[in-house]
Amino acid sequence: MDCKTLVDMPTTPRTTPVPGGQSGQTTYPTLVLQDINYYVTCRPGPWWKGGCFRGKQVKHVLQNVTLDLPAGQLIAVAGSSGSGKTSLLDIITFRNEGYVTGKMAYKGLHCTKDNMQKICSYVIQADRLLPNLTVLETLIYYAYLKLPGETKKSKLEETVESVISRMGLKGVADSRVGGAVVRGISGGERRRVTIAIQLLQEPDILLLDEPTTGLDSFTARHLVASLQQLARQGTLVVLSLHQPRYDIVRMLDQTILMSKGQVVYSGTTSNLVPYFTNLGHECPSYTNPMDRYMDIISVDHANSENRLNSAQRLQTLVEAYQASDLFAATREKVAEQMRGNFVQVGKSYRPSGPSWFRVFLTLVSRMHVNLYRSPMDLLGRLFLMPVFCPFLLMFLGQMKHNQKSIQDRIGLLYQSGHVPPYFGLFNAIGLFVALRNHFYREGFEGLYSSTTFLLAYTVHIAPFMALSGVIFSSVLYWGAGMNPVADHFAKYLAVVLMLHLSGELLTVAIMGIFKNPRLASNTTSLIFAAASLIGSGFLRSLQNMLQVLKYMSWMSFLKYSSEIFVALEFHNLNLTCEDQMQGLPCIPSGEIFIDSNYPGALDHEARNFQVMAAFTVGFFALAAVVFRMVGIRILQ
Repeated sequence: MDCKTLVDMPTTPRTTPVPGGQSGQTTYPTLVLQDINYYVTCRPGPWWKGGCFRGKQVKHVLQNVTLDLPAGQLIAVAGSSGSGKTSLLDIITFRNEGYVTGKMAYKGLHCTKDNMQKICSYVIQADRLLPNLTVLETLIYYAYLKLPGETKKSKLEETVESVISRMGLKGVADSRVGGAVVRGISGGERRRVTIAIQLLQEPDILLLDEPTTGLDSFTARHLVASLQQLARQGTLVVLSLHQPRYDIVRMLDQTILMSKGQVVYSGTTSNLVPYFTNLGHECPSYTNPMDRYMDIISVDHANSENRLNSAQRLQTLVEAYQASDLFAATREKVAEQMRGNFVQVGKSYRPSGPSWFRVFLTLVSRMHVNLYRSPMDLLGRLFLMPVFCPFLLMFLGQMKHNQKSIQDRIGLLYQSGHVPPYFGLFNAIGLFVALRNHFYREGFEGLYSSTTFLLAYTVHIAPFMALSGVIFSSVLYWGAGMNPVADHFAKYLAVVLMLHLSGELLTVAIMGIFKNPRLASNTTSLIFAAASLIGSGFLRSLQNMLQVLKYMSWMSFLKYSSEIFVALEFHNLNLTCEDQMQGLPCIPSGEIFIDSNYPGALDHEARNFQVMAAFTVGFFALAAVVFRMVGIRILQ
């Protein structure tokens, strides 16, 4: 196989009927891009080289890109790293973060983010799937999230089975997807699952960012063959490729070569070799033409001389393409499409999605199943906090009624107020990150909002948090011999649950700001430490603090939990003075301790419970606001 074989490659005409054509005439839907320019601002170098102290620079990522992308064909965008392949796909799907000029239209419709979400599906490089679900379960859950609410269960399952069959996944339908820790299906099969997810809605346009990256040659060829069959059925399939092997190149109907944000060639793959041969760049025999021409259009940074020569060669090729009949024909087709009568038909491409309640139940169910299938994660969420109880009991022992027991009780109440939020932090850091990244992908597709996701997550963790809190509170409260009143224990348990949930929700809110979980963990720990120092009163009496710190203590949720704990434990507590050292004052009752250190705690119990509940709800609201303001992060 050589370059001549590619020239002789047969080209099958595509016939994809589209509503709106003249009677007896078949029209072909085309995605057209006219004079697309893409600008991003960036720092001039890394921060450790002083980049953060210099003004931002504007980078011209895509330059005057004009393309005609017909449906029913397999189209590849090829180029070296940094050529603009991914940026082009991002612009088509409105995932770009910079400034874009130019026009884009499809089927008589000016493309907007809203209507492109309805007709276009995008497969990013990373396969972000929940590892503990099977292939079938993954697709069924996505079907519940994507397909219209009136879709019957039988029809939904039929759609899933059809997609599984089309992507060749029948043999692994009941196998776990797997991931970095959990063994599962192969990398190529995971990539096909990711593509199958996007096919559930039968999109008009399917974009794939380097789908063959990381796959062996056989798997990559099989995947592209599946995409070729999909294109034959009338879907506009565009994939970016980095360095495709020859038999993959032969499957491509059209090829777009890009370098430094500019189009060097756009046309049929069979015309690739003749085009460059006419420019003086012949393809030697037994050479993959894509390898040959990728070398020609790339800039060599080995040294300054090579960089200058390769940059001049690239500019010559760009100018040659812009002066070619090929580009003139493309511009004419695009201009004709842009001159057409644009009709807002995008709203009818897809029916309305599922109801909010179905989406909510689907998210909760999927989170539950994913957690149940991971024994270590499940055991950690349920028993990590209770396991800490024996160590506390060994250290503090049973509470007595002498003067020394006052300090023991203070230590016990301090741990009661600080262990639950910290273990909420640990749970969020360990388990929320994967779900958050999953949300970023699905939220960008418009499947559900951040508030729906956070509410589903809160409902998902509630039963595990409740069981963990009940075990922790029961063992610690009764094991340490605290105030043996059932009503007091119920209130103690309620505060522990609110602290546990507050700690996790605050961590979730911080993780909406920081993508790095370690940075989020450190920030949340700092907040907890500060809240404890100025609010609990266990480390230093609130009565002796600076006035400004007293005011700040009102913003600490640990202030209110500490007052409740002290009131519950020291109320009606009688203490002996037998072992008190001579000359030291004796505190014969818990009320005296409360009045001197937490004045008004008994009278403020109802208020403190209300404030604790408000903090818990407030942390959820904070998380919702943070995710809303920060927006959905784009994951590459």
